[in-house]
Amino acid sequence: MSLKRIVLSSYYHSFMPDLLAEITHAARAYYQQLQQISCTETDFRDWLQALPITEREQMAAGGFAIACTRRAFQRHCLEWRGYSMREFMRAHLPVAAFDLWEAHREFNGDLPA
Repeated sequence: MSLKRIVLSSYYHSFMPDLLAEITHAARAYYQQLQQISCTETDFRDWLQALPITEREQMAAGGFAIACTRRAFQRHCLEWRGYSMREFMRAHLPVAAFDLWEAHREFNGDLPA
């Protein structure tokens, strides 16, 4: 492991609980925007087409109502309507929290999956 990685790891570890709380708070605020839109069956069908085949089959079997509870589908609906999560998080997080969020595949903090 490089020295830079060790230093960054130590830095994030010392602030991790606060950064995770900030990420969770910002993610909740992002998904609150769902109140302004309605996810549709068309969104569901479009989203399914973008999924890997195994996941597509699982989500199709679960149906639209179940998909509406999944963060990935919710994000798809928001993003499709111009609500960029990346831009939202960049605007609502301090740099260290945004870097952590980005480095961990843009996760939702401690929000349920």
